[in-house]
Amino acid sequence: MQNTGFVPPVTRAMIRRIVILTIVTVVLSLLFTSFIMWITGQVGGLPLALSIAAFCPLAVTPFATFLFFRQTMELEAAHKALEDAHQGLFELHSKLKDAHRDLEHRASHDSMTGLANRDKFLARLSELKRKSDSGYLLVIDADRFKQINDHHGHDAGDRALLAVGQAISSSIRASDLGARIGGEEFAVVLQGASRSDAVMTAERLRASVERISLTTADGKPLKITVSIGGAPFGPHSRSKEVLRAADSQLYAAKHNGRNQALIAEQTDRAA
Repeated sequence: MQNTGFVPPVTRAMIRRIVILTIVTVVLSLLFTSFIMWITGQVGGLPLALSIAAFCPLAVTPFATFLFFRQTMELEAAHKALEDAHQGLFELHSKLKDAHRDLEHRASHDSMTGLANRDKFLARLSELKRKSDSGYLLVIDADRFKQINDHHGHDAGDRALLAVGQAISSSIRASDLGARIGGEEFAVVLQGASRSDAVMTAERLRASVERISLTTADGKPLKITVSIGGAPFGPHSRSKEVLRAADSQLYAAKHNGRNQALIAEQTDRAA
């Protein structure tokens, strides 16, 4: 084994072990030598043989034992270093995975509301169509949002958007996707939903927003409502056509007085 330059500290425990091993080695050497001399009948040379038998272990055993302990401690230190390195690599890998997930989340989600962004929304819609899935698309727009910003400031507007985002998250299923696709415009992709499912979800969402209780900086109540338009999609639907159909229902809802949901039974055109 290559010398690592590691010098183990000489402790009482090490000295005790060296002394014990040396004594045991000397005793065994003397007993074995005596037995050999007795068997061969060379009793006359026994004193010299015993001297040699005692001297050799005394000269070799302490040094050899120290080297053995040195190599053992070097191996233990190397093993510990490998364990520490492995643990460090594991922790680094875990941090890199967390950082990668964080970057992916930041790249695909709106920083204010935590909902998916427009790119992720469009990708999800395309993915469902590739899988030949069907469902409904809801487009949600905060009513009179410009007035909130103009009369109460952008802080009030941001709090209103955040509240709408939370209402969307709490109103949809885990399999659905909520997204912020514009300034005050949101969307929900309802996978595998029927028209009755879409109507029920849209109404639940609208009512949830209507119940939001916010106040302005001067303590006045801030009323928030949304208008919702919906349209179905299928494996042969074009995303633009589905969006156009949902937007058409949204504009109709706003024209009819806002704070309502209109869900189309079919898109105007399919390809």
